[in-house]
Amino acid sequence: MNTRDFVAQFRAVTGAARARRAYLPGEMVDGWKAVVDACLAGYEESLEEYISDLDIRRSLEAVLNHPELQQYRELTWVREQVAESDRRFRAMLQDEPIPHLAGWPWWESHPPRYAGPELAADFEANYGIHVDVRET
Repeated sequence: MNTRDFVAQFRAVTGAARARRAYLPGEMVDGWKAVVDACLAGYEESLEEYISDLDIRRSLEAVLNHPELQQYRELTWVREQVAESDRRFRAMLQDEPIPHLAGWPWWESHPPRYAGPELAADFEANYGIHVDVRET
């Protein structure tokens, strides 16, 4: 087993998980970090964009749990990087999940504590959930 094999397998798994182009490990890790950074700053886009951006975390979950990738030590680095971004993201989420999403993964089921005006308004309109407005 080597890094080249891991990257090839990683790309195959992400291509299947995302039903789009395959990604390199660093691209996905950096993509999730960028989403988290945008959310911590007060996400400025709509609910539709927010949900779309969270899709990268679902893909990472598929990678982290994929049986064929478990044999590679390089997965440890991916797992550590995702865990750090997860820690930061969890800290900015509300404690209670959106009622009809309670069984979904934590990153999708819990609304943010704060967001930009558009996303905050979308959470109120779509779910009746208050999200504090943070203007950047």
